[in-house]
Order: sequence, then C-alpha cells, then structure tokens
Amino acid sequence: MDFRQRIFKAHNIPLPPPESTADDTEQLTPLKWSGYFESQQAIAVGDTTFNVYSSGLSNTGPIFVLHHGAGHSGLTFGLVARHIVTGNASNCTVVAPDARDHGSTTGANQHHLSLERLVDDFVGIIQTMFPNNTRDLVLVGHSMGGAVVAHAAASKRLGNVTGLILIDIVEGSAMDSLSSIPAFINARPKSFMSLKSAIKWHIESGAIQNTESAQLSVPTLVVPAAKYDGSPSWTWRTQLLPTEEYWHGWYSGLSKTFVSAPTAKLLVLAGTDRLDKELLIAQMQGKFQLELLPAAGHTIQEDLPNRVGDAIVSFWRRNQRVNIPIRRPDPHLS
Repeated sequence: MDFRQRIFKAHNIPLPPPESTADDTEQLTPLKWSGYFESQQAIAVGDTTFNVYSSGLSNTGPIFVLHHGAGHSGLTFGLVARHIVTGNASNCTVVAPDARDHGSTTGANQHHLSLERLVDDFVGIIQTMFPNNTRDLVLVGHSMGGAVVAHAAASKRLGNVTGLILIDIVEGSAMDSLSSIPAFINARPKSFMSLKSAIKWHIESGAIQNTESAQLSVPTLVVPAAKYDGSPSWTWRTQLLPTEEYWHGWYSGLSKTFVSAPTAKLLVLAGTDRLDKELLIAQMQGKFQLELLPAAGHTIQEDLPNRVGDAIVSFWRRNQRVNIPIRRPDPHLS
C-alpha cells in the first residue's frame, strides 16, 4: 500500500480511480431539479445573489433549511427534500440554498468562505425569505454546512429555532483530516469529458453511492471548460484548494458550539468511531440525539435520502412547539 493509499484509508476518504479515457456512461443522464423541488429562486443578500431551491413555500408548517457541504450544492438534498414533502403531512416547507461560490450562486467576493461570512449569508437568506417568522425552524447542515448551521443557531439571530441537525461532521475527525484534504483534491480528475463521465466518477469513486442522487447533484458541481484543442470538457465549479485558509475556522470549536446551542440537537453519523471526546461525553449526558446510518458514506443524505428525511421529520415531531390554547373562564359561571 503506497503513501497516498494509506492517507485515504486512514481518513476514510475514497481513493479516486484513474480518469477514464472513454465515455461509456450513456445510462447516467443528468436529472433536473424540478423533479425534486417546486421552485428555484434568486435571493439577494448583500453582494451575492443566492440560488435557492424550495418546496412548500405557501405552507404554514415547519421550515426545514438544508445547508450543503464544501464543494456540493443545494441539490445534494434533492432526494431528501422530495421524500419529506411527499411523505410528510405537516404542511412543511423545505429550503436548500447554494452557498457562495457554489452551484448557481453568483456575486462579488465569491471566494471569501470564512465561517463568519457563510453564517451571515445563511442567516440573511432565511431572514429575507421568512421575515418575522413565527413558524418552527429546523436547521440542517452537512459537513461544512453543519458548522454554518450550528453557529447560526448558537448566535440566536434566528427566531423559533426548534431543532439543529448535523450530518456527518465531527470536529475531531474533521480537524484530523485537514492535512490530507489537499492530497484528495489533487488526486481527483481535473476535468471530465462530459456530465455523464463526471457522474460516473462520483459513483465509482464511492463519493456518492446513490445513482439517482448523483445524476441530480453532480451536474451542479462542474462547469464548462474549453480544452486546448477546443473540444468540450467540464471542470469543478468550486475550486477548493484556494479556500484552505478557511478550513480550520470552519471546524475549530464546533463540538462545543453544537452541544451548547439553545435548541434540540441531532447528530447523524455513518459510524460511532467518528465521535470525538467532547461529543462522547455530551452524548452520554443526553445533550443531543445520535442517529447512526453505517451503510452510508460521507454524503449520507445522498446515499440514504429516505432514512435521512425520516430522521429529520421524526426529530422535528419530537421537539415541535406545542401551542396549548388558554381556556378563558366563562363569566356566566362566576
């Protein structure tokens, strides 16, 4: 086993296979967002116009806001969103934005991905879409997005946050993995011959285990790029290496922030070995709920979307606010 293989094995990162020189991916047709969300909006916050996918905007039940991880897009939650909306009788709303420098979001300072900026963006999107909100608000974040939603909840800048859900992000494991991430990024293909070949690579590398989800989300992770010979190719939408200066800030102090957030909390992981010491102690003290889905990889929401969707809704049902009507005395009986 060579050094590169040891690094990827030690940090549970799938080893990318060599890029194929033949495009044998005819069955991997990209899927459209409209099969999973009801609307796509442009939400202006500060210097950025955020692309936001949503369903059930006219509903009056709970609002689930889903934040993707670094290098992904809102469509990483596409199958989860569809499952929640079609199987949920609680009149809910689901919202999944593309973060700055991701997906179809555009604007100035796109490469400024500090935690503080990402939290401001996230809070701004919610406040713009739901001003003076009085509905239950559940914040869900995968990987880097988990850090964003945890700090947003802890900041108390959003009202009626009744739940905080982190998906496959633990401070200890994340911090330990930072040194190996550049090797992973450099080992990926620099470009793809087509969208279908990009989808195929994500499936074969193990980055996404669910073919349908890969067909939906992967096309938003790449953009057209011209090869030297003028033939079409696709390269990564988000260039992750230039954001390295922000990686430590995303995850440092995350466990404490999550545990101390003033709301109900759920941590969804692919294995208990990813819990760090602070989370182990807090979990034994009953400070948050733990859901294990060991059959999944890092993108749990894509690999097991129905299980994740059910976990989100069940968590909200257990922690929703209960409005007990006040019974006023009958003046005729006094």
